[in-house]
Amino acid sequence: MKNILVILLCICSLSVFGQNKAELVEPDARLADVYSEAYLIRLQTANPFLLQRWNFYLNNAFFITENPADKGATYPSIEVTDLDNINILQIEKEQKIHHDFKARTYYQIAGTDKMLVYHSGEEFRDALNAHLGRVYPSKN
Repeated sequence: MKNILVILLCICSLSVFGQNKAELVEPDARLADVYSEAYLIRLQTANPFLLQRWNFYLNNAFFITENPADKGATYPSIEVTDLDNINILQIEKEQKIHHDFKARTYYQIAGTDKMLVYHSGEEFRDALNAHLGRVYPSKN
């Protein structure tokens, strides 16, 4: 009986380790513009959730919209060379921009009538959790 239990435990542990290797998170190519290749490779095994978060962040932390000229507000200006291929992490690193956890943050894109709008950190967290299938009860 003990032998059967040991064999079952070995089989279960092998299947768990096999599944972990099959779920290797591939870093988005844009991450290589900000982080070293060695660091990204290390994260694949040491912290795959962070890679998932950054991959999602690159496309979902912000949106581009028309500048609401009728509001008369002024916003900090940022440089974006290619509106179709934005690497938000690289822009954050090079231009020292940031966003707020509770409120949306607005930046005028220099030379355009467009704005880059960060979702609040709370909005991003909720979108990431939904993307990963981690749904939590609302706080209403």
